[in-house]
Amino acid sequence: MSDLSNVKTKVNYNVVWILAKRELMSFWRNKSRVISSIAQGLLFLFVFGAGFSQIAIVIDGIAVSSRAFSGSGIAAMVILFTGIFGGMSIFRDKMFGFMKELMVAPVSRSTLMLGRTVGVALQTMLQVVIMIALGVAFGYFGYDLSLIWRVMLIVPVAFLASLGIVGIGLTISTRLSDMQSFGLIQTFIVMPMMWLSGALIPLPPQITMFNPFTYSVDLFRFVLLGVSYFPFWLDLLITVGFGTALILIGAQSFNKMEISQ
Repeated sequence: MSDLSNVKTKVNYNVVWILAKRELMSFWRNKSRVISSIAQGLLFLFVFGAGFSQIAIVIDGIAVSSRAFSGSGIAAMVILFTGIFGGMSIFRDKMFGFMKELMVAPVSRSTLMLGRTVGVALQTMLQVVIMIALGVAFGYFGYDLSLIWRVMLIVPVAFLASLGIVGIGLTISTRLSDMQSFGLIQTFIVMPMMWLSGALIPLPPQITMFNPFTYSVDLFRFVLLGVSYFPFWLDLLITVGFGTALILIGAQSFNKMEISQ
């Protein structure tokens, strides 16, 4: 009995990786999702890149290309949409009975939650890389050699930034019982976070500073463009703190989740 109790409370990192890999491979094998993410990225880049091409943007006294501004913001915005929608995989597993199988498996719910979170975060990170690659290919960030290490550095930044957003998606999905409600609530959350983050259009910091996603967007710009509205340490601190808080809240919701018979 004590051995079973120990299994049910410990985090099994092998299972975490298996669940994370399942989420990542489900995206990669779904060619329609891969193609649609690329098409959506191109649409956003061209529409917003062209639409704001004449706007003069100054950050901390430094003039910034409007294409670079919108390109970095759109790359960060991928995290918001993909991370929130990652919670829908909970409904998918409930619908096909896979979640019931997981719940009776000899692993802790913390393991299940962590595996799901890491999987969606990796999936989100992959889509960010695709978006950045498109931006680089079309010259949104210039062509200097420093772009190589900046793009490499954005990968762990994207992973950190996605944790809080994934936590929101999973928290919502564990508390609701139907997909329609999930869609309404996530839209109510995503739209304000997107438009009030300064990802697409320059907004005064006094307006965006209360949105936690603002600091992830600002962190993206610091890495890709070398400029930011807020200090780097503040962006990193709030991004990590927001991610940690939402993962803990999501874990608590996951532990309380009940699967209907």
